[in-house]
Amino acid sequence: MTDNSNFFNINNYLFLFNSSAVPLTSYLSKVVAEIKPIKVYNNFKEDKQDIKKDQKDKTGVYCLINLINGNIYIGSSVNLAVRMSNYLNTTFLKNRKNNNMPIIQALLKYGQENFSVLIVEYVNIENLSVRETYYITHLLPYYNVLKQGYSSIGYKHTEATKQMLSELAKNRTHSDKTKTLISKALVGENNPFYNKNHSMETKLRMIEANSRYSIYIYNSFKDLLIIFPSVNTLAKLIHSNHSSLVSYIKNKALFRGEWYLSNLPFNIEDTPLISNWDSKEANNLILEINNNSHIKKAIFVYNNNYEFIKKFEGVTHAQRKLNINHDIIKKYALLNRPYKDYIFSYERLRDQFFFTFTFTNKDKVSD
Repeated sequence: MTDNSNFFNINNYLFLFNSSAVPLTSYLSKVVAEIKPIKVYNNFKEDKQDIKKDQKDKTGVYCLINLINGNIYIGSSVNLAVRMSNYLNTTFLKNRKNNNMPIIQALLKYGQENFSVLIVEYVNIENLSVRETYYITHLLPYYNVLKQGYSSIGYKHTEATKQMLSELAKNRTHSDKTKTLISKALVGENNPFYNKNHSMETKLRMIEANSRYSIYIYNSFKDLLIIFPSVNTLAKLIHSNHSSLVSYIKNKALFRGEWYLSNLPFNIEDTPLISNWDSKEANNLILEINNNSHIKKAIFVYNNNYEFIKKFEGVTHAQRKLNINHDIIKKYALLNRPYKDYIFSYERLRDQFFFTFTFTNKDKVSD
């Protein structure tokens, strides 16, 4: 008969409970039920040998839970065993390059014995930041939200900002856009707000234009093609510039008539078709993007049944082929309304259900 004394069940998920030194708290059970980790180490300090053995050379996302107050931290690492060893190393924790991080301060204050470790999932390196972003976006963990500046000088939030960020961490009713911007600020080991004190509104605007993180390239069908490590990396390869790419990210417009650029995935489950940005396939994509450098704003043309006719390199090309004035084409592309037998769009329409309006004869605009 199997001894189940070291296992517990939540929502029909059976989890390994490594230590009996600290009782299973409501904080731990709540987080386990929400994220359904693949492994739970109840006592960080006492289970260190098991962690080192189990997580050797493993890449993935982890969660640290403070059993005293329920606050959590989401992180990721290409070597989970090494990352956990660092958290258990007092010299590492007290190093001034690290000790202004809220999770480090918490480990020093409460002790590792008062933390549980959850191995959330194992992930390929290429998708590591995507999955970390997913959990930060959905959980808005307290120790991530309260990240302080990571300069050697250090930076402290005002009490008002601390309170605001604390409420932000507890509130689960943020819009998708706000969650996206918050998560971008929190993912990874760096924080863009060195030695600065900004309001949350200002931070969100700055985050939106920040290029320290990955850039996702989608085709016009919104299939994820590849992830590049930064805006600057991509800009150099396609002979563009930082500000231009950030503008396309911000405006969500097609770049060179075929590609969407984004600082976060459109869908959290998206997996790139090209996993290595330094591969032959990636080089071919870069070549294709460069070959389209002359295209500023493509125009997609459909018939009234939303059946695709042709993509033109620009309004002028469409005008020549269709014998329709370019001002009319631009007008109806912006109006999202049919003109005679045509529908014009600055992006690809995957199907007619993307339009939430219906047309009758009186809806059609005449010239």
